[in-house]
Amino acid sequence: MADSSADDPGWDNLCQQCGRCCFEKIEDERGNIFYTQTACRYLDVISRQCKVFDRRFEINPSCVKLTAELVETLRWLPRDCGYRSSKHVDMIPEVRSGKKARRSRSSKGELR
Repeated sequence: MADSSADDPGWDNLCQQCGRCCFEKIEDERGNIFYTQTACRYLDVISRQCKVFDRRFEINPSCVKLTAELVETLRWLPRDCGYRSSKHVDMIPEVRSGKKARRSRSSKGELR
């Protein structure tokens, strides 16, 4: 069965714009994942937003098209990734309405 999550208008709204998936990663022989400091050339490292988001797959063929099915298999995707929480989409009104959920930073700089 084909996964239609990538075609759902609310799917991209799950992204929390952390940008971690846009950095190169290295996996060692033990399966540990290490994030490098090398970002995709289209990632604005200050805002953590993709400069070509709406056309990212057309412009950058190596950009991974995340689907709900694929998200469950990717070990390098952060545990707190918004796409991982897609099982709870029905409980998030901002996603159902197509609005981007706003995230704020705590006094310690942590995302909430």
